[in-house]
Amino acid sequence: MDPTLVMVVVTGVFSLLGLCVRLRYKAFRERSEVRRAELVQQGLSERVRMLPLGSRLSERSEGQAVEILVGGAGHGGER
Repeated sequence: MDPTLVMVVVTGVFSLLGLCVRLRYKAFRERSEVRRAELVQQGLSERVRMLPLGSRLSERSEGQAVEILVGGAGHGGER
């Protein structure tokens, strides 16, 4: 076989393997970010469940601000 052809094939195989590794890493990283957001949301939901009606929960973290009024306006119960 021609050494140039072998070199092209080997280079192509390594390039394809590198692309697969990068795509796998990106998918893993994005899935980790989604899971982290789910855990933050779950923790926030648990804290809100423990609060009595009329309570207000304010949190700031990582550039995000959350303010929740528990049993606030438009709640189907008391008026």
